[in-house]
Amino acid sequence: MKKSILCLMIAAGMLVSCDPIKEEKDFDINSVTASELQSCLSFEQLDADGNKAADGNYFTYKTSPAKQVTIYNYLSDGSENILAYGTSGSFTIKPKRGSDPSQTFYARVVGSDGTVTDVPFTYTVFVQQELDPEIRLLASDSYGSKTWKWDTSIGGGDVWGNMGYCGGAGADVALSANGYWWGVKSEEDFLTQLVHTDDHAYHGDGDVENSYMVFTDEGILTSYNANGEVIRTSSYSVDGYDASAEWRKGLLKTTAILWPYQINWEKNGYVAVPGEYEIVYLTADKLCLVYPDGGAYSGLGAWGEATFWHFKSSDDIDGMGVGYGKTAVKAWTWDTSIGDGEVWGNMGYCGGNGSDVGLSGNGKWWGVKSEEEFAGQLQHTPDGALHGDESLDAYFTLSAEGIIERHAGDGSLINSGSFSFDRVTGNAWKQANLNTTAGTILWPYEINSNGNMPTIFEVVYLTNDKMTLVYPDKGAFDGLGNWGEASFWHFKAK
Repeated sequence: MKKSILCLMIAAGMLVSCDPIKEEKDFDINSVTASELQSCLSFEQLDADGNKAADGNYFTYKTSPAKQVTIYNYLSDGSENILAYGTSGSFTIKPKRGSDPSQTFYARVVGSDGTVTDVPFTYTVFVQQELDPEIRLLASDSYGSKTWKWDTSIGGGDVWGNMGYCGGAGADVALSANGYWWGVKSEEDFLTQLVHTDDHAYHGDGDVENSYMVFTDEGILTSYNANGEVIRTSSYSVDGYDASAEWRKGLLKTTAILWPYQINWEKNGYVAVPGEYEIVYLTADKLCLVYPDGGAYSGLGAWGEATFWHFKSSDDIDGMGVGYGKTAVKAWTWDTSIGDGEVWGNMGYCGGNGSDVGLSGNGKWWGVKSEEEFAGQLQHTPDGALHGDESLDAYFTLSAEGIIERHAGDGSLINSGSFSFDRVTGNAWKQANLNTTAGTILWPYEINSNGNMPTIFEVVYLTNDKMTLVYPDKGAFDGLGNWGEASFWHFKAK
């Protein structure tokens, strides 16, 4: 293929207009020169409200005479990122934090003879100092990307299906399956539903246990099968995000989520992949999407057919443990909802899935569940004294500044120090290690150790609402699975 590139950069913020004399002239049937493409493309730079802005992140474009063009830029790894395609359209450029506000994108046209012509355009755009709140939740604020999988914990375990477009609180759909009619919960179920896909073929994203999708903070979403092979990828954005909204928190625009198909589209004459989805619930670890048939958003509350999706994430350790933003502070208190209610005690260092310890108390030998029981266990402390964290109202806080504070049940400060999470991936037992100044979590004592206060704990289970820590006897982490003695702690978000 031949390729020509116009090296002239367009001045920041400059609008490119077509020469009126050329508006009736068609492009050459075989090829398009760089100057022809440049002169017949016009851009408008806008802010989020649609107003013209010299540093806007939103662009509209058109060609005259009409010509199919591809608008693209490059990601930090050098890969090409398609922003838009067509004779006219719109796209968004929101660079990663700390990026150069001067951003270059390209327009490409392919002539009938195979000649490829690319023209660069450079504009000054707004560069955020912090990620938008919704991008922090979708893509993390610490790691640059975030993995999401199917969530089978809602209702009867259905992850995709249809429901009545019920309205009310989106959280009721996300957490208790409000409005459900029917759904699928396994790969076997998905394999019977290929009629709902656009090509009636299976691509691996119905593997409920192993398929996944990754949001990056550069605005790219990619879905993968169980072997880590790409199923589909596209840009994504969120319009109109409002965390306080009862139903729609925002509109996720993308074509790359897992199983992106609206149900019964063929029967009803709709498109298979809507390309936009209502975010009715979004936290650091849960995402629920809804799409009414044909995009009939005005029918909210009328109980027409709609499609739902349930996803979960477990790798945004800082987001779940601390929260988002430079001033974030999150409090954790005792959680009596696990097993028989014991919040601290000993267990067999059992291995397996840490979530079994965090959700059902797997491996537990013995534990305490009340202030009175804690008061009878002073032999495990270094000073034989109570400090207030035996109260079930006691709590500790983690801040984005890396400060941990241990508080008594009345709120008074017991002591403080520093902490950090070391994220662990691909490990069924733990999600992270929590490093702390000694004595700063609640009842910070290793059991049967004469008051040892560990400085590293295994985070075997962590969600936005729950945290379970484990410490093996004398820090013998290499004994996992041998059922030696270990200490456990169960906490919940305060």
